[in-house]
Amino acid sequence: MPRRFCLHETIDIVGQGQYEYMDAAAAEPVHALPGLFRLQGTFFVIGASGGRWPRVINIHDGGPDGWDAWTRNLDRLNLKRRARFYGDWWDEASQFRSGGFDRIGGAVPGCPTREELEARDLRCTVFVHQLLEVRPGSQIDYLGEVARQRVPQLEARGIHLTNLLEVVNNNREVIVVWATHLENWVGLRKDFDTSRGLDDSGTADSDLLAWAATENDYLVAGHTELMTPRPGSVGAVTTWDVERD
Repeated sequence: MPRRFCLHETIDIVGQGQYEYMDAAAAEPVHALPGLFRLQGTFFVIGASGGRWPRVINIHDGGPDGWDAWTRNLDRLNLKRRARFYGDWWDEASQFRSGGFDRIGGAVPGCPTREELEARDLRCTVFVHQLLEVRPGSQIDYLGEVARQRVPQLEARGIHLTNLLEVVNNNREVIVVWATHLENWVGLRKDFDTSRGLDDSGTADSDLLAWAATENDYLVAGHTELMTPRPGSVGAVTTWDVERD
């Protein structure tokens, strides 16, 4: 089976244009064309969560055709871009963004497919975005440990893996994305601090310390930030108006 790819976009937003830009991203006409990118999710980075803002993260699913699908998508952004695909869409989107940065992410074993995520109907309100740097050449090994150790550990806490990606345009970056609710992620942070003797509001969990030791064997840099999904993103709620007990 061909390896699946995602396009990961970091978008610099103008002013408070994140909502309008996410709406424009969801309406990009290319998503309706067969064999090209489909938007998996568009998210804005939450202030006070540890990330740069105002900023939007887009994740586009390349589909089941692997490198062939990536080739088709790149081709329509090459010479064909002048005359096809966009029309007025590019001008509209440009009102709300000042630039961005692309990464091509290749799925590794343990990464759920779009179809698998849609079948789960998670309806989460917060996504955890991890853009991490590992020792050069150790991307696949690190992601394998995430799939083996971290996924079952966090699944039991209501924190669900949505993306497990090797960045293929360098030999050191990985992308890991989780879908959850804020209280689940904060509970994890409390338990981790309690396990380290830094807080008494959580529950000590030796498995969290074991994961930290494993992770420290691989990571050299990176950051974790929280994101709000645009409703309708895969794994997200369906409306902005969400009240939870």
